[in-house]
Amino acid sequence: MFATSSFCSKFIISCGLILFISTFTFTNCQEFVCCSHTTGSCKNVCEKISLVDIAANSELRNRTIQDVRRFCSSQLTSFWECLNATFVDISKGESWPGRACCPLPQSESCKKSCITATKIEDLNYGCRGSDEIAFFNCLERQEEGEKCCGQSDNENCRKACFDIFKSFDSSPSKAQRTAVAEHCESTKNFDCVKDLTKVTLVTNLHKYIKCCESTNKIKCRDICKKTLSLKSGNVQDVITVLEKEGCGQPSFSDSFWGCFLSDHNISPKSVGVSTIERVGIDSAKWHCCQKAVSNQCKVLCSKTFTKDWMVLWNDFQVKCLRQLSEENLRTCIDEVDEPCELGCDGLSFCTNFNNRPTELFRSCTSMADESARYDVLHWQAQKEITLPGVPGLTLPLKNISKCSPKTWKAVACALQIRPCTRLSHGNQICRESCLEILSQCVDWEQVSTEFSAETVCSTLSPEDPNVSCISLENYFYPSENNYLEGQISSPCKNGPCGPNEICSINKNYIPRKNLPYVCSPGCKLGEVSEYMVPEGTYVRLPFPTNPKGCLKICKCTANGIQECFPLPCVALSPCWMGQIQEKPHGSNFAIECNTCSCYVTEVICSKKQCETTMLTGRNTAYTTLPCNCPLHYVPVCGSNGNIYPSACLAKCAELKDSDIEYETCPDPCRGNPCRTGEKCVPDNKVCLTLMVKPCKQYQCINGTTRCEKLRFDPVCDINNQQHDNICHLAHSNKKFAYNGPCLQNCNYKGTVCAINGRTYISECAAHADFASVDYPGPCLAVGTITDKKQKQCTHPDIECKQLSDPNCLGFTPPGACCPICGGAIRLLYSRKQIDRALYGLQGENDIYPLTLKALLQALERQVQVAQCALRGYLTVEMDIFVIIETTVLKPSELQMETCVREAEKLVNLVNTRSPRLVSELSLSSLVLATPVHTQNNFGIKNDLNGSIILIFILFWFLI
Repeated sequence: MFATSSFCSKFIISCGLILFISTFTFTNCQEFVCCSHTTGSCKNVCEKISLVDIAANSELRNRTIQDVRRFCSSQLTSFWECLNATFVDISKGESWPGRACCPLPQSESCKKSCITATKIEDLNYGCRGSDEIAFFNCLERQEEGEKCCGQSDNENCRKACFDIFKSFDSSPSKAQRTAVAEHCESTKNFDCVKDLTKVTLVTNLHKYIKCCESTNKIKCRDICKKTLSLKSGNVQDVITVLEKEGCGQPSFSDSFWGCFLSDHNISPKSVGVSTIERVGIDSAKWHCCQKAVSNQCKVLCSKTFTKDWMVLWNDFQVKCLRQLSEENLRTCIDEVDEPCELGCDGLSFCTNFNNRPTELFRSCTSMADESARYDVLHWQAQKEITLPGVPGLTLPLKNISKCSPKTWKAVACALQIRPCTRLSHGNQICRESCLEILSQCVDWEQVSTEFSAETVCSTLSPEDPNVSCISLENYFYPSENNYLEGQISSPCKNGPCGPNEICSINKNYIPRKNLPYVCSPGCKLGEVSEYMVPEGTYVRLPFPTNPKGCLKICKCTANGIQECFPLPCVALSPCWMGQIQEKPHGSNFAIECNTCSCYVTEVICSKKQCETTMLTGRNTAYTTLPCNCPLHYVPVCGSNGNIYPSACLAKCAELKDSDIEYETCPDPCRGNPCRTGEKCVPDNKVCLTLMVKPCKQYQCINGTTRCEKLRFDPVCDINNQQHDNICHLAHSNKKFAYNGPCLQNCNYKGTVCAINGRTYISECAAHADFASVDYPGPCLAVGTITDKKQKQCTHPDIECKQLSDPNCLGFTPPGACCPICGGAIRLLYSRKQIDRALYGLQGENDIYPLTLKALLQALERQVQVAQCALRGYLTVEMDIFVIIETTVLKPSELQMETCVREAEKLVNLVNTRSPRLVSELSLSSLVLATPVHTQNNFGIKNDLNGSIILIFILFWFLI
């Protein structure tokens, strides 16, 4: 396959080996082969030759030969023999359309295979599809071009057609579109290329004026507003104007262009898109595709977000996203870029949406507020409305200044601000609201008889009264809430960080001393994706070239998404209960008092003790602990790093005798497990897989390491002094307290027992480990497990902290002693999924993503209210208990309620398998969330909160 002459072939291969360890690229391989047979100007010309470029471009190859002939003597026999043999070998595959893709491979071996290949099968030994996603996408495009362009018998048409498909890194230019229109007009059945060149006409351009505020270039902002004030126009003309008038070249990485180009109603065919790299088009949204009802939408969705977004987005939008039946798919995609977050305020036009801190909204921003204002002005001037869910239908309006003006304002604001329902996070307007406004204010005499208020609303609003929806009546008037300003804040709202940074809440925020948020580097999960993960995060991405939907694990690094490994492919098969009962994949059900879920043949259940056993008329020993374990508190240490109140409970959690150390988890550095010259530093963690034995609880720091060369990864010592990394702490001979920056808003002295049954040296150390404090002092007992919010331990030395509000929503964590106010949820997770992920990580060198702390840390990023903190632990009932509690010492009713709402939001994200969770390796194993916060044991108050919780639990258990 690689033969040129034995002489040149040998040197090309050896050159490739040399390049593997050198800084040269394959394109300069000639420097070691043919170019070594010449000197002077001939050698200079030779060293500028790129084998990859000339293989992909025959015209460039001919020009290169002419340049070489001008500077290289014909008497250089060895040089010409080598060069001619190389060019002959390259020329053999000149007719292969895949040659246009040869500049794309990342690996040298793949580039080498491409420049000598004559068909795609020749790449089998040099290229791996999982590593060369952009390259194989290009090959597929060229094959499509070969089939498409071959339909024409017009030579000029074929050439214009091939030019379109060879533009693999951008959409067709104006010249290319003109050439196709001129030469291929008479060609029948040639839609394969005409679809790529058609111009997209967009109505209501003013809708995108909100994007104009995304640029800090005054000239660009002004021309943007002027241009988009038009009633309609084609996207290509708009982009041309904006580009020429100071807005720069279109790029999705630019905040202005990203806002304008990524909008659902603007065709991305009309803009240049950079080469798709390992992350594909939008890998986060790809996870939504399984939610599609129709198989057509599943396939169309998958192709759109892995490789064919430029070609298929319009079809996907019309055929799927605008269909009422695909509400789950549409909501899932919305959740990626614009998640439902609590609170709305600061609006100048949509003022009725202000002062609503416990309601959910997708886009409570000044840009959306301004867009709503333009919508109303446009409807008043044009006396017509184009509804987003009914393509091609424009409804003539009566004078909306007189016909329900407050209603039309609410409509415009709802379409732009996008309030969400609490249970499903949907944005559908209720059928009653839709019928009322369209019946009263649309001039139906000018509308075709096939349309009516009922038929239009049937495509916009849910018919089922049990489906949650948005009632516009809530926004006809200002909010009547009397909340004090400043009680609740969301520092990361409105994106204060840079375009390639992640915003997180600053746990050490001190007014007037530092910022309430922290910006850290991150990676976007796709060429046009707005969803980002922090540097160091492992993500699950699809293989664009694999039709079965298999996944790979990649890592977000300083250089983007790298270090990809394939995961074992699994079919979404059902679970079998016994011999005949089948439970579908993703279904939830109950077995006695335990909640269960089916995930890829695995039946996942909590492990609660359900009832008292009666034998021969006598009561057996019975407790509320799993496996009917006694209430004895004799803590043991599991090989997974978790502490269990007794060996019985450890075995009930499926640990074997060999996995149990019959004492409280000792100091991991006892006996100095490190090698000579290394210092041991504790690094406690709980592994969620039992395949790692034991779960390593320490780090070894080399005494000769130069700590300043290591990355910033702060740790805190017992004196509340922060060190830049654990190496600095080890070299300073300070005693380790916990990982992470030193926390300021907590006590760093005084032993405490946390809800996970572990004794910490301080409250700060517990909080740094995502553990809420149960009571002061060391751990002394295990609590009985009930659904009551009350003290569960009788030990005389245990004193529970008084609740800030005895009637608050909350729970007593399972196995803990003291009740807590806040939103409480229980999470089931798939152990098999974690074990598969361990395989994908290629061993045990980096198991942190599969630990409890990594899961809680990733889940915490979804909590956007600064006054709420997420904490949790692995329970003895084999689930994960998570509580969202307020960080305020004396919280208000609003602050406590907001934390409960944040917990409800997490329940929705888990149960809908949101891409914001399943894209991340640490969260992908979560399969079911159940809210468990209740009122106190003295009687549940008959109010909205208690009712909502009961409805919420029932809703998620039934779907």
